[in-house]
Formats: sequence, structure tokens, C-alpha cells
Amino acid sequence: MTQNEFRDELKKSEKQAHKRLFESYSNYVYTIVFNRLRSCASREDIEECVCDVFADVYISYDEDRDVSGDMSGFIGTIARRRAAALYRKRTSADAPLAIDDELAEQLSSGEDVESDSDAKERRRLLLDSIAELGEPDSTIIIQKFYYGRSAKEIAEMVSLTPENIRVRSSRAVKKLREMLEDSGFPL
Repeated sequence: MTQNEFRDELKKSEKQAHKRLFESYSNYVYTIVFNRLRSCASREDIEECVCDVFADVYISYDEDRDVSGDMSGFIGTIARRRAAALYRKRTSADAPLAIDDELAEQLSSGEDVESDSDAKERRRLLLDSIAELGEPDSTIIIQKFYYGRSAKEIAEMVSLTPENIRVRSSRAVKKLREMLEDSGFPL
């Protein structure tokens, strides 16, 4: 739409002229605004900025100005300025980052970081406590509970009898439980 066409439409119907201008340039304005704000604004903010651009165009258009030709330069300038102002506002240190629901779903990994961290901390505490038991008790506990080996298999590894492994294992578990309770480990 040229400025002459827009001026002629304005003389007939202001509402119709605005509608035609929006239909002609909405994709152009949306592209400018989206490219500038996609990293810092939600979809709703981008659409609101597009509407603000057209409001500025309607307000600042001067019918008396004798200019003919395409209006894309005029509209593009207003779109870039409006998008830049919103970009500065969104990226200032005080402004929070806006993420719309669709983007948040795409960014979400599905991992529960807090529970993963708690589980790692519990494993580390448990392994440290097992190491404090000393040899051969720590080897017995690791082999029995982590690797699921029988008393006979463990006895061959540490050169003890299977009966001795069972007794040491029960004592080591009791001692380990006391150590964990003292350190505040939830059992």
C-alpha cells in the first residue's frame, strides 16, 4: 500500500484505512519485532509490540506531508525503534526474563535436579561411612549389598570363612546404621 492509497482510504473511512494498512504490513512488522525480541520476550509481548507499532503509525502519520510511494520505510523505522525500546527494557538488569509456556516446555528436561542432587549426596555420605568402617568390613558391605555376592564368594575374596563373613556383616551393618544416624542421615 502506498502513501497515496492510504491517504485516499483515510478520506473515505479511517477504520477501513487502518485495517488495510494493518493487513498490508502486519507480517512485515511482526518479522522485524520478532527478530529483535525473540530472545527476551514472550509471544504475547511480541504481539503487543506489533499492535503498539501500528498505533504509533496511526498517531504519527501526517496526512498533509507530501510524500508518495511505499510506506514500508516509515513503518519499518517505527517497528525497529519500538522493538529496540522493548528489548532494552527486557534486557536491563532489573527486568526478569520472560518465557512463554510453550518455550518453557521445550526447555524443560524432565529431570528433577533437586532429588537427583539429594540422592547423590546420600550416596556420597553412605560410601564415606562405609569407607570409615575399615577393612575388611567395608569390602564385605560393598560386595554384599552393592554387588549382591554371597557370604561364600566374599569369604574367598577376603580369606575368611563364610560364617565369619555373616557375623562381621551383621556387626558392620549395625555400626554403619549408628554412624549414619549420628550424621543425620535419614534411614
